Amino acid sequence: MGRYAIIGNPVKTSKSPRLFRIAYPQTSGDTYSILEGSDAVKCWEKVLEMDLDGVNVTMPFKKDLLEVADVITPGAAKANATNLMVRQNDLWIAYNTDIYGVVQSFKGSGIDPAGKKALVIGAGGAGRAAFVGLEQAGATVYMANRTVREGLHSLSHVPWLVRQCDLIVNTIPWDSSTAGCLGLEQKHTVLDASYTLKPLQDATTVAGAKYLNGYHWLYHQAVEGFMILTGLVPDRNAMRRFLNL
Repeated sequence: MGRYAIIGNPVKTSKSPRLFRIAYPQTSGDTYSILEGSDAVKCWEKVLEMDLDGVNVTMPFKKDLLEVADVITPGAAKANATNLMVRQNDLWIAYNTDIYGVVQSFKGSGIDPAGKKALVIGAGGAGRAAFVGLEQAGATVYMANRTVREGLHSLSHVPWLVRQCDLIVNTIPWDSSTAGCLGLEQKHTVLDASYTLKPLQDATTVAGAKYLNGYHWLYHQAVEGFMILTGLVPDRNAMRRFLNL
């Protein structure tokens, strides 16, 4: 097995290193490292210096590291973001397993996105991956964002869009007052990128809707990503137990 890391900022509290060791208990403690820094170029130089075989990529480098990739897979190109860089035959290949993760989060909960209407809130790397994944899965997808540009709705349109949709993917923080005004109903299933923020979860519970926290997304993208990294099937059951899924 090779040597890997997670790269981003902040990332020191990431669950990925421990999740990797749980997925592959036969690995040594230094197989998977943490690289945190504020500059994408300097962090990438460290990746090369350490002679790593692959890295998981998190914020704020999901777009920046596409620039150093030798090959960009179609999903990463369409999302304009990568969450996984793998070295193969001395070429660095950019993948995006967030696309897989968001779709499998819904399917794993018994919901097929095909034919559904979905709203993605937030147009960062995670949001763009969610949009691509749900669209590829056959959903009609809308996107709302703080900064409005072509093809995006304003956050002020979210309550109206929520009423039109069945599935909600959220990638931005909400406070209690705004989360309670989103117009959630029992028909909705909400996938939240957050692992710990409570306001949206509370609003979903009050509405009688179904809430999926960020660990669902983390789990599914990690299963796919770990297999691409190592070529080995991870211990899915152990991963799910660790994430309380």
